[in-house]
Amino acid sequence: MAVKNISDAKPKKKKFRKVHFLWIVLAVMGFMVLFGKISTNYIKLGQLNKEIEAVNQEITQLDADSAEIKEILDEEDHDDYFEKIAREKYGYCKPGEKVYYNSSFGE
Repeated sequence: MAVKNISDAKPKKKKFRKVHFLWIVLAVMGFMVLFGKISTNYIKLGQLNKEIEAVNQEITQLDADSAEIKEILDEEDHDDYFEKIAREKYGYCKPGEKVYYNSSFGE
């Protein structure tokens, strides 16, 4: 009987080792998946932070533009401002006025 008990113990050890090895492999794979998810989220977080910074800069610029426009509108004579915008942005000119364009500017 002593022989049977010894022989029965050896396969259990091998089975026990296989189960431990399987658990270790599964744990390593789990950590790899978890690390992959964390690193992906970290990369997305960095991209979103860059976008937030760009939007905040745009907001700052728009606030400055808005303050400038409010200042101009608070003045009593805003016809000069409207004329400037019409000329620069939309290419308008006064009646009878001749506008010359420099075509060699881009060369």
